[in-house]
Amino acid sequence: MTAAITIHFRDATLTARCLDSLLADGWAPVLVWDNSADEGRSLQDLRARYRDGGPVRFVQAPGNLGFGKGMNAAMADLAGCGHVGPVLLINNDAVAVPGLREALLAVATRMRPPALVAPRILQDGQEQGWRYYQPWFGLVTRRPLPGSFPFLSGCALLVLRADYATPLFDEDFFMYGEDVELSWRMRRQGGSLALLDRAWVVHAGAASSGQASQRYERFMVRAHRLLSRKLAGSAWAGRVMSATKLPFLLLRALLRSARYGSLAPLRALSGY
Repeated sequence: MTAAITIHFRDATLTARCLDSLLADGWAPVLVWDNSADEGRSLQDLRARYRDGGPVRFVQAPGNLGFGKGMNAAMADLAGCGHVGPVLLINNDAVAVPGLREALLAVATRMRPPALVAPRILQDGQEQGWRYYQPWFGLVTRRPLPGSFPFLSGCALLVLRADYATPLFDEDFFMYGEDVELSWRMRRQGGSLALLDRAWVVHAGAASSGQASQRYERFMVRAHRLLSRKLAGSAWAGRVMSATKLPFLLLRALLRSARYGSLAPLRALSGY
């Protein structure tokens, strides 16, 4: 079986588009983990559209657990149901292009767990493949810089593991940055990362980040701070890494404030 998990957060239209694309591409079972914290109200339309007990299964979390903790809980739920095969983790604002499943599995069958396989992502008309994180400056780039390392986007990841009940993501991250830390840790622990050449998902990324909301900016700043602590190797190095990032994060906040006509990026940085 090739299972898929998506985290639902209040927008049933987005989640339905994601589910339709997964079912059309042959993914089953598909687990919808509800992080909406709205007592199931936003799930009503989805439950009516997809018969619970069929290929789509709904699990309502006790609250908004965040991305990493929600995905960990969903994978543990699948493991409790006896699932042992590959699992696709995909954002609910992403759409799988036909052929995604076949292309991912073709690569995955040549890899030994633990491993992550990612498709290329089409977002805002641009292709995204490998991304690179420079931990001392907090820069995310398309090409490697001195001291940077590659990571795979958490937007869509095929996970191969022997034990899905054990947490995959670091749950200190609520949202953003967990994919950077996971890729870094996976390589250090001897795991493999692979990126497909031709398979895609289409991601409506601007839906979450384009408006420079206070929530988004706050989570991004917190992610950079956590990454300093996680990647540095010692408390002293973590403090230095946080300090060397600050000028670049300030420049980022100024540029985003000017671009979106909002003080939210600068306000969020005040908590760094």
